[in-house]
Formats: sequence, C-alpha cells, structure tokens
Amino acid sequence: MRGSMNNLGKKMITKKLLLLLPLLVNSAIAEENIETEEIIVRNYQYDSKESTSPYSIEIHTAKDIKASGSTSVQSYLSQNSSLNITPNYGDRAKASFGMRGYGEDAHQNIVMTLDGQRMNNIDLSAPLIGQIDINSIERIEIVKGTGSVRYGDGAMAGVINIYTKGYNGFSLESSIGSGGLIKKIAKAGFSHEKFQLSLSAIDDKSEGIAAKDTNGNKDKFRNKTQTAKLNIDASDDTKLNFGVSSSRIGQHVVGQMTHAEFHDDPRQNSGNAYNNYDIDNDRYSAGIDHKYNEKLDLNANVYYEDKLYNALNAGGDKYTKGYFGSNLTGDYKGEGYNLTGGLQYFDGERKSVDKYPGKTSKQNISAFIDSVFQVKGLSDKFLFSAGFRREQVNYRHVDIAAISKTRETLAAYDLGVNYAVNEKLSIFSNINHGYLSPDIDRFFKSVWAGSSPWNFLRRDFQGFMESAKVKTLNIGLNNITNKNKLKVVAFYSDLKNEIVLDPSTFINQNLDNSKKYGLEVQNEFKFNEKTSAKVLYNFIKAKVGKDGNFLSNYKGNDMPGVSQHAIVLNLNHKFSEQGAINITHSWKDESYAINDWANVGILKTPFYNSTDLNVNYDIKNQDYFNNVSVFGGIQNIFEHKNAQTVKGSSTTAYYAYNYKRTWVTGVKIDF
Repeated sequence: MRGSMNNLGKKMITKKLLLLLPLLVNSAIAEENIETEEIIVRNYQYDSKESTSPYSIEIHTAKDIKASGSTSVQSYLSQNSSLNITPNYGDRAKASFGMRGYGEDAHQNIVMTLDGQRMNNIDLSAPLIGQIDINSIERIEIVKGTGSVRYGDGAMAGVINIYTKGYNGFSLESSIGSGGLIKKIAKAGFSHEKFQLSLSAIDDKSEGIAAKDTNGNKDKFRNKTQTAKLNIDASDDTKLNFGVSSSRIGQHVVGQMTHAEFHDDPRQNSGNAYNNYDIDNDRYSAGIDHKYNEKLDLNANVYYEDKLYNALNAGGDKYTKGYFGSNLTGDYKGEGYNLTGGLQYFDGERKSVDKYPGKTSKQNISAFIDSVFQVKGLSDKFLFSAGFRREQVNYRHVDIAAISKTRETLAAYDLGVNYAVNEKLSIFSNINHGYLSPDIDRFFKSVWAGSSPWNFLRRDFQGFMESAKVKTLNIGLNNITNKNKLKVVAFYSDLKNEIVLDPSTFINQNLDNSKKYGLEVQNEFKFNEKTSAKVLYNFIKAKVGKDGNFLSNYKGNDMPGVSQHAIVLNLNHKFSEQGAINITHSWKDESYAINDWANVGILKTPFYNSTDLNVNYDIKNQDYFNNVSVFGGIQNIFEHKNAQTVKGSSTTAYYAYNYKRTWVTGVKIDF
C-alpha cells in the first residue's frame, strides 16, 4: 500500500511540475519591458552570443551564484543546474556529477576543468570540487553533448569549465551551521599597473549530523585549502600567470544501511565504524598569453599535481598520484572565420603501498584543430563549426610479476550549424564523436574476504580493455528575447564499448550498442525588476546494450542509477536594494539501484526531493568597511529522506544523504 501511495504521489508531483512550464513561460511573456541579459560565450570556444552558439551550453555567472545564496559548489550545482549531483557514496569532498544518462560513474564521462586545467583523475576518483571556494568563481560553463575536439579523453557527455576570479582588497568570511559546521575564509588581493596577486585560505570543518559510530566518531569533515594566483603584464602583448594551491582534506564517511534502517532513522550508524579518508593535494601551474598580432593569439601553460590518498583506516590502500600536463594553443581570427589549433600532453602515475600492486601510468598525447566560420555565398544567418582531434593513449603497469604495456590511437570530430531565424530565435544542430579511454582502476579486480561488511584485501591486475566511443546528435533552439531566455535541446547518443562493472565478478566489461536519448529545457525569465525565475527540466532514457558476457540477457533494460525525469524550479526575489531571497525546489525521479541490470529490484533509489531557501543582505554605507554581507540558508526544509542505493546479491544498500533539515548562517566583510 505504501509503494502504491508513493507512486501516486510521485506521479502527481511530476504532473504538477510539468504543468508549471507553460504557466511560467506565459507569465514571463506578459511583461513587455523587462530586459534579460544575453551572455557572451568567451571561454569555451570563441567569442559569440548564446543565441548563435551551435552547441548546448548552460552558463552560470558570479552574479547568479551570489543571488542563489549557496555556500558550496556542490550545493549550488545541485540546486541551480541541470547536473545530477550526489555525494560519492557519502563522500562530500568528491561529489559524483553526471548528465545525459551515464549511470554510476557518470563523472568519468565528463571533463571538468578549473581555470583551463583538467581536474579528472586517472582512476575512478571523482574530482575534488569540495576544495573550491564558491565565492571565488567567476563563471561555470556546462557544455552538453560536445567538447571532445577541445578536451578529448572523457568528454563523452560533455564538459564542465570552472573559471575563478582575482581579488582586490581584503575580505573575511565566517559561517556556522548544523552539525557543528564552522567555516572561515580569508582573501587578499593586491593590484598594480603591471601585476595582480590574489591569496585565499579556507578552513572548513564539520562534526557531522549522523550518530556516532562504534568508535565514537561522527561523520566529521575537515578541509584546509590555500591558493595563490599571480598575473603579470610583461608587456602590452604578453601576460604571464602563475598559480599554486594546497589542500588537506580529512573525513569520516558513513557506510551503508538497510532499507528498514534508512526509513527508521537515516542518522544511525548501522553498527559500523565510519570509513576514514585523508587526502593531501598540491597543484602548481604557469602560463603565458601572447598576442602575436591583431589576428593571432598564442597560449601555453604547464601544471603539476601531487596527491596523497590515504584510505588505510577504511580498509583500503594508501597511494600517491603525480600528474603533469601541458597545453599549447593558437587562435586565429580571420575574415568570417575563427581557427584554433593546439597540442596537449598529459602524464599521470599512481604508486601503491600494498593493495594496488606496483605502479600504473596513463599518458595522453594529442593534437586538435577547431573552427567556426561562415560560407561565402550563403546567408550570414548561417554559422558553421567543424573540428577534429587525434589522441594517443599509452598505458604501463609494473608489478613484481611483469611489465605490461598497451597503446591506443583515438579520434574525435564535431560538426555543427546555427541558423538565426531572426534576432531572437535561432536553431542549431551538431554531431559529435567522443571517446573515453579506461581509467586505470578498470584494469584491476577487487578481492574481498568474509561477508557483509566485506573486508577488502587487494586488487589484482586483470589486463587492459577497450576504450568507449560515442556518437551524439544534438538538435535545439535558442529563443532569447527582452522577456525571457529559452533553450530546448533534444539529443540521441549511440555508444560502443561503454565501460561498466560486472557486480558478480568485480571485473569491468565493455558493453556494446547502448543508447541514450532525451530532452533538456532551460528557461530563465523576470516577472519584474525584483523577481526572476528559472526552470530546468531533463528527460533522459538510457538503454542497456548487448554483449556476450554478464549483460547478454539485459539488452533493452534501463541503465541502473539513471533517473528519467528531473526538474529544478528556482525563484529569486529582491526584497530591497540590499537584500534578496532565493527559493529552490529540486526533484528527481526514482531509478533502478546501481548494479540492478536486470531491472527486477523492488528497492529502487527513492525519488530525490529537496526544498531549499537562501537569504543574503548587503549592509552598505559603512563607516568602517567597504561592505558587510550577512547570509543564511536552510536546506531540505521539509526533511525528505534522500539516498543512493546499490543492489547486492541478497540486499540493497542505502547510502543516506541530505535526509535532515540543515541550516547555515554567516557574515562576509570586505575591507
């Protein structure tokens, strides 16, 4: 009876949310004199208006982030973007993020960059977005269904680019919240005619909201991050940039619980000791931008990243990772066209203490050329794009027994067109071929002992496997008027050798002929000068393909871990010149539990539901400070219980998150 009522309730919620779409659009159109801001896309591929882009791009500016009142990158993206954001099995530092139906390890199929440098790992670990200060971000670009020409390996679903800004002056920020949250941020910026220096330090800790485990620990979290950025104007045509960051992250992560335990009290420890993970991460970068002449710009940068990952207290391993990368690009702007080419190099290695035997490395060497142009003789309403990439991936594994090596050459291309129907409406389409070479964890088999909770022993090298490839067709429209901004995109993806895990053997497999298709809607508008709203809706259908192994009987089933419907409703109201309130409701359809390839599990991942409120207020006309901002927020106001689920051989494990009402409040002072 409870299941029937839940399904009925879910259907009613879905119907009501979908009915809001035309109502909200009509409300926006009723205002005849409201101006919306069309954003110039500068950082992704070329200087262009959103309306003339031949790609599906979702842009979030510093202005949007401040208006939201969000206090972390993870909370902002989960409450205000179309991305599917969840803690990585409870890990707050490394959130799982996905789009377009790529299932459990969706973040592997998205390239994430920070100021142009990749954050992706060579293993299954998700990028450390928990170390990024939300207030340091200038803009976030979410590029869907393309990006493989510029970014190559991993850009199957798309790309997330995060750009940070420099500081001027001094600022201090302090906040407190639920679970013993204490967050302190200090920033300093020094500007001169020839240089700009930005410094920041973050100390973020929380005692957690779960009950104490068998060792007396709660789900504690600690993040200490320091960054420094230096930009130098060496001449009128040459700019130098340097960066360094250091992060120390420690946390206790809550383990799994049963269905009954989750519904009874998701705070309980289920009789387990929480896993303890510690991460040390240091990153160094340097670059040069040179304007060779009025048409040609050159850019070169290098970076090195050193990571120490300690999971020994979680029954796992202790290992180090060293990454080195370099990029060289040239951008030429001609009459009616823009041409960009480049060389990219990456070399990453992981060394293990004991449970990942030996060391494993992955090296990427690539070249690309990309263009945006108009064709003489055709109407200037047409804008075309074309690009091609060639990439060589080299793997090497060394252990006591032997040295194993392999090499693969991969190619990507993208063809697109945008047709401007008029100054406000444009139609676009592009076809993209992308690829994902396996992360090095895919070459190992996990070996366990005992029964639940399992005791992890080691990982045995199983040999190499093939890269995944995808062809994606995007068709969409942009309608940007002085009333509202509407974007609609339909997509279809055909995959070959999609990389998945066989839960019965813990061996990774290639899955052939998977299909993913869907519809994405973005609509932003203003009711008046004080009140604005946003609607984001995704429909995704991800179908399992075929192979000769464990998935041979599951062809046509739904991909586990993929929600079919998701919607975000956001309302922002400026109640005074200094203050604004932001209300967001996020809802995501239920899905089959991870590993439920047969689609027979009774216990699915429950639908996600969270209503969040944020308020910020600027105290101006200060005698002592340039500005004082006070802020506060409440997440999951109605305390809906949310969880990630994984199907086992006999039970379904629940990893609870965002199941309790939490609050945060703080103050930021600019000197």
